[in-house]
Amino acid sequence: MKKIILLAFVALQGLSALGFGSMGNTSAGLGDSGVALRKSAWGIYYNPALLAADNRGKFGYSVGATIEERGIDTMALSLIGGEVTDINSIWNAYQASPNHTLSVISQNGLVIQITGGAHEVPKLDAEGNPTEEMIEKRNPYGAFTMAVFASGFAYGKVDATMSGNTITITDKTRLDGIALIEAPIGWGWKFETGFGDFSIGAAVKYMGALGASASVTGSLSEEAGEQINYTYHLPQSPTLSHNFGIDLGFLYSIYGVNVGLVAKNINVPSFDIGGRRFKVMPQFRAGISYEFAEYFALTFDTDLAPNYILDEHSPKTQMIGGGLLMDFKYIDLRFGVMGDMANKFEQSAILTGGINLLGFLDVAVQASMKMFDVDAYKVPNLVTLKVGGSFTF
Repeated sequence: MKKIILLAFVALQGLSALGFGSMGNTSAGLGDSGVALRKSAWGIYYNPALLAADNRGKFGYSVGATIEERGIDTMALSLIGGEVTDINSIWNAYQASPNHTLSVISQNGLVIQITGGAHEVPKLDAEGNPTEEMIEKRNPYGAFTMAVFASGFAYGKVDATMSGNTITITDKTRLDGIALIEAPIGWGWKFETGFGDFSIGAAVKYMGALGASASVTGSLSEEAGEQINYTYHLPQSPTLSHNFGIDLGFLYSIYGVNVGLVAKNINVPSFDIGGRRFKVMPQFRAGISYEFAEYFALTFDTDLAPNYILDEHSPKTQMIGGGLLMDFKYIDLRFGVMGDMANKFEQSAILTGGINLLGFLDVAVQASMKMFDVDAYKVPNLVTLKVGGSFTF
């Protein structure tokens, strides 16, 4: 029973910042890069300007989960394996890492892009005269897109002090769980010029947040033998709060090169959850892609500034990543790498990859190069698995 309580102490420190990663499978396999990727059904999430840049009909679905630990392995080694005999070793392990998190996040989505129609026209020669070859010409004014995104994550803040032979978890320690539903509607416009194409887009989305909060206080002590005390302040019934968000995007395309910018949640939507005000902070991201040899694309994205993982009081991340897409007729392959600049690449490089067969079956994975030992086996500190599918028509 005492070991279970000690493991609960580890988990308490682990339920920390959970953030929004990649939506859909395509970008998940490309180092979470998608701001300038035209060959994706998930443009309304990454950059609404992509809706006009490639306005073909598209459909996509995805379900998945991510598990990530930061600094828990060191703490666990100090707690597991016997009675608490050295409180200082536990405190030293607590201080050894800047983060103590065990994150579980699930991101799921469904998206459909409806093209404005297409018709065949004669292909023009170098002098502008029609030839016998027919090509497909699509509506140049963009495409209407609808989607539903569902994300669930938890956030915990641990505040611990040590005095004498006692580690005290103060009343500033909190656990928060939030589920966020988004239903965006987007449209984009493309302007063709002699020096490249300019695409702009916007998405307005309903946002519903359901959440609950709890606080925990307690102590670990070795005075007069082992003493472990905890007090749990259970959460109230989950509360549902509503708002809306606005995303804006831009894309410039020339000679296969695409440069994109996106600003998400620019209106700073806020929610009343668990007796406190919760804000979804704006995010600003840039990306570039290069399409070549018909079937290939190189992608690269970066956050332009650190992002709050959950709200304005939570830790931050600043992701950077990219990859290679091989988009063949019946199979797509993706490879990439990414990292977190805001936390000095604490998880080292995160390798990503994915495969799509016939459009209907798509699997994407992510795994960090930083690992910890479990019964002599090396386990990545971060693992993501997504299953879904997407195709263009």
